[in-house]
Amino acid sequence: MIDVNQFADRVAVTETVARFAWSQDLEDWDGLRAIVADTVTMDVSEHLGAPSQELNADEFVAACRAVREGFQSTHHSTSNVIVELEDDHAIYRSFVVAYHHVPADEVDWLVMRAFWHVDLQRVDNEWRIRRIRVVRKAPFAGNPDLYTIADKAGVK
Repeated sequence: MIDVNQFADRVAVTETVARFAWSQDLEDWDGLRAIVADTVTMDVSEHLGAPSQELNADEFVAACRAVREGFQSTHHSTSNVIVELEDDHAIYRSFVVAYHHVPADEVDWLVMRAFWHVDLQRVDNEWRIRRIRVVRKAPFAGNPDLYTIADKAGVK
């Protein structure tokens, strides 16, 4: 049985990860910085093939910003959330569907379907993201080259 403190932690963990999605979609970089730990591991090796990176918080925000700024819009939506708690550590898992758009001569959109595996740590009574792993589970829908087009475009 879940007690009130565990329930409150599950809600707080889920809200922290929701803020991760919202901050990217709204380009709220201060909001993103507020929810990450001092060191964050970004693992997109099973999504984009890039090696896992350990970044300080500011580098992590800059990396997220660099990717997002190439797109005119994004929309991240999560579902089927599972939160596991152990003291001041949490593991959040969900499905994520992310829509990406950048003006292009070809198909100008891309949809990515994946799992998010997020490790969080309680710091000063707040949950902070310390690792995010994106595991793509289906082929891209739309233009699979859109990440490359966005990277070159730097659309704003």
